Amino acid sequence: MKKPPTAPRRIEIENRKGIYIIRVPHEKISIIKPHVTKLLTFNKSVYDALNVELVVNGGYFDANNKRTVSYVVINGETVLDPTKNESLMNNVSLGHHIDEILDRTEFRVLNCGGEMKFDIQKHSAPACKRRFGRCKIVHSIQAGPELYPNLTMEEEYFVSKNEDGKVVRDSITALKKCARTAIGIKDNDIYLIIATVKHKVTLPELSKLCAELQLDKAMNFDGGGSTSLNFKGTDNPEYKDFEIISDKKQSARKLKSFLIIN
Repeated sequence: MKKPPTAPRRIEIENRKGIYIIRVPHEKISIIKPHVTKLLTFNKSVYDALNVELVVNGGYFDANNKRTVSYVVINGETVLDPTKNESLMNNVSLGHHIDEILDRTEFRVLNCGGEMKFDIQKHSAPACKRRFGRCKIVHSIQAGPELYPNLTMEEEYFVSKNEDGKVVRDSITALKKCARTAIGIKDNDIYLIIATVKHKVTLPELSKLCAELQLDKAMNFDGGGSTSLNFKGTDNPEYKDFEIISDKKQSARKLKSFLIIN
């Protein structure tokens, strides 16, 4: 006797007192790719203009010169390149650590023998090999640090300590409680984790949550005032036309790069 077909899985949202965990089954995804704008733009403006199911904030940018601090690749082409940001590359205080900064963690969409797969790796890491042969990187969006299975705040030069172990640099307030955006992978499903101002977390706390969720891999996206998400919603009326803006006054920050899902 044939087993009845299993019902298709749906996008699920769990609210843990202000931390939203959004699970997107891989079979529901037709498009997942970065989107960039020439001028800084609100997350909702991208969502409205593209008419996609979900848009979330992505990589880092320089608020002063509006230029990228993170690599973005779309359809195999590098569309945002931090080495072309003179303020970053000519910053004397970062000179000894520029290699770590340029090699920060990125989320990848891969073509593996015609199958869409996802990965999280440092920028310099080669695409993984699978039984179909070497995968090709179709899209990628960099931010960092890696959250799980390793928390690499110091290796990616977000946090730095002196010889006495005292923190002398915390460039993204990684060790303070802030709004956060993270992306994870488990069994090729996508997990978006949004910590709002109602439930701020440190990066070590966010890493611990990724471990509790038993994710395969996870990384941090830009957070704080950049934390933004727009989603058409689930069957739950509470999450119809769902929007998250991190700022207490509900005033969004304009951004440079985004991740879109359809």
